[in-house]
Amino acid sequence: MIEPGNMGQKSVLITGSSEGGIGDALAKTFHQKGLRVFATARNLAKVQHLKELGLEIIPLDVTDETSIEHAVASVKAATGGTLDILVNNSGGGYNMPLLDSDVAVAKKMFDVNVFALIAVTQAFAPLLIASKGTIVNIGSIVGKIPFPWQGYYNASKAAVNLLSDQLRIELSPFNVKVINVITGSVRSNFIQNLATAPRLPSNSLYFPAKEEIEKLMLGELALQNSMEVEAYAEGVANNVLKSSPKKIQWIGGETFSVWFGHTFGWATIWDLVLLRITNLGLVQKKIRTASQPVSK
Repeated sequence: MIEPGNMGQKSVLITGSSEGGIGDALAKTFHQKGLRVFATARNLAKVQHLKELGLEIIPLDVTDETSIEHAVASVKAATGGTLDILVNNSGGGYNMPLLDSDVAVAKKMFDVNVFALIAVTQAFAPLLIASKGTIVNIGSIVGKIPFPWQGYYNASKAAVNLLSDQLRIELSPFNVKVINVITGSVRSNFIQNLATAPRLPSNSLYFPAKEEIEKLMLGELALQNSMEVEAYAEGVANNVLKSSPKKIQWIGGETFSVWFGHTFGWATIWDLVLLRITNLGLVQKKIRTASQPVSK
């Protein structure tokens, strides 16, 4: 049971705070800055280390209505009915070419990445409105570019980008701020936390280029220029705590390149850029070679 604390202390609730991830780093950083942190996860064993550091932990499955209601009740009882900051960080991944993707798996990912974000925000809205608080949505640069072999994931993050803009407009009458963090590559346990490592099915039309494609599906390119998760969390927290924070914050590896291309490039610029940086040319060559009939 969570006990009532200092009612004057700013509070923050973070979804998806499992050890080794972005939520974990954000929870530690906000705690170090003197905030009252409610760290959440479906499995409390994955946030037990945060409890040992003095943070408060709450079970929360963002796709379960009853679980969300219980989390809101816990925070309401602990703070007297307010929440200063809600960080919508929970998210799942699905790296697979669209031609090989399973719609049922994609729908489950959208439930976590998109629909749950709004469900959690709706539930905590009265507490955020009471404190004239801030909502922080953890978006991604892949919501801005068609990075290959993870189209459904990219689409879910594109939805987060637009929904963040929508929430910012619609919550303005209540003086609730909304920040969209467009996250670049960050060293975290995101890929390791996936239920299964992404692999091409043996009957995939892309199988001749299995080696090149799976390197991207496993996040090897993203790791090359990634930001340390602690530095990322520090940057995000510092922005959130400003009196006039950036409403759209680009932070993490490769963010400048993606921002520049997205802002100043032509509509199909990524066709050219991604051809070079993702080995797409070699993929095309291998697939086309394998599809050619063998000459007698």
